[in-house]
Amino acid sequence: MGPRLAYIWGQLRASYWFVPGLLSIGAAALAAALIWTDAAGPARGAAGLQRFDLTGPEGARALLSTIAGSAITVAGLVFSITMVVLNTASSQFGPRLMRNFMQHNGTQVVMGLFVGTFVYCLLALAAVRSEAGAAFVPQTAVAGGVVLGITAFALLIYFIHHVSRFVQAAHVIDDVAGNLEESVCASFPERAPGARRAAPDDELEAGRAPGKAQRDELAIEAPRSGYVQAIDVAGLVEVARERDLLIRLAHRPGQFLIAGRPLAWVSPATAVDAALAARVAGALVTGRERTSTQDPEFAVHQLVEVALRALSPGINDPYTALNCIDRLASALALLAKRALPSRYSRDASGRVRLVCVPLTYGGMVDAAFDQIRQAARGTPAVLFRLLEAIASIADGDLPEPLRAALQRQVEALHEASGGGFAVHSDQAEYCTRLRTALGALLAAGAVRPPEVDR
Repeated sequence: MGPRLAYIWGQLRASYWFVPGLLSIGAAALAAALIWTDAAGPARGAAGLQRFDLTGPEGARALLSTIAGSAITVAGLVFSITMVVLNTASSQFGPRLMRNFMQHNGTQVVMGLFVGTFVYCLLALAAVRSEAGAAFVPQTAVAGGVVLGITAFALLIYFIHHVSRFVQAAHVIDDVAGNLEESVCASFPERAPGARRAAPDDELEAGRAPGKAQRDELAIEAPRSGYVQAIDVAGLVEVARERDLLIRLAHRPGQFLIAGRPLAWVSPATAVDAALAARVAGALVTGRERTSTQDPEFAVHQLVEVALRALSPGINDPYTALNCIDRLASALALLAKRALPSRYSRDASGRVRLVCVPLTYGGMVDAAFDQIRQAARGTPAVLFRLLEAIASIADGDLPEPLRAALQRQVEALHEASGGGFAVHSDQAEYCTRLRTALGALLAAGAVRPPEVDR
């Protein structure tokens, strides 16, 4: 699936009408099929289905009307509960997590089944006739309505269980952490055993700002503003191969694109025309918000936002922040086993056709720890857990840039502790954890640590 199709599919998954709409169409088709089966009767080989004899015309109308009315009433209740949960999740965990809840298939299926049951019963109700000599009761369709009604109300119990779990902090954090780990695996290639680990200079080169147009390059301007959500790398390489070009991108997924500013530079400049500019711009999927599809830093920011809200004076829930730190450490430990994505993309002949702005180890580490460290001043438990997380990440074979980034975080934590802690036991605990983190980094070859005795 290409980036644009993946973007469209993600938008459909995050919408609250797609699955209910599909289920409603399916319910309408099922009603039409069962009504046709009842009308065909034994002449069409449906004699076995005619054994259903639930009720007469008036009873069928009453039964289907009751199911339809109950279904649409409960559908309104489900919608109201969903809005309350979304409001709670937005205020407690942050508005950027609403998309995660909207993408849960369980909520959409429950809503869709109730709406579909309503549509099904309306169509079956319209097929019931009670005229003298022409009475018709689609017994199979009526039985299907009863089955749908029972199924829908059974799912109501699941829905209540689902929403009650979703508003729990541990469940929200686990859901975001799962998206983060998937995004890390998709964005950072596996590091081959025995492969050379990236040096700090490689990290600087990978994260170097694109700068201005170089000689024999012409900028292609962005047609609209928005966040870069995905880039069709294969499509851009193919465009460059067809025209014998070199394309240098100015942004990566997650960065904001400003209309009229360069989104890419193309060499040679004489090859740039309106058609090429449209194809290059079309390879970048932009939108109003960031997504974690090709932007693992966004999932990091979601976890950090939950931690920051938990540390705010109005909530004051350090245990949720500790949970977020644990999940961030798990994702960074996974990152340590993977390599930096190359900024160069080549065609089949091995010629460089595209230069990207890739992610870096340092950017991921800073995104994970900077804001939590800044908000955790005066909260020893969070500072201790940050040091513990760094020690757990450093316990292994680390790429040099990742080790350097963790070293910078340890130094920043040491500065954030200020003049120490008022309680002697807190000071001793801090020094112990700091030495443990530094020892793990030193074992991997990090720079000289700061002095921990005061």
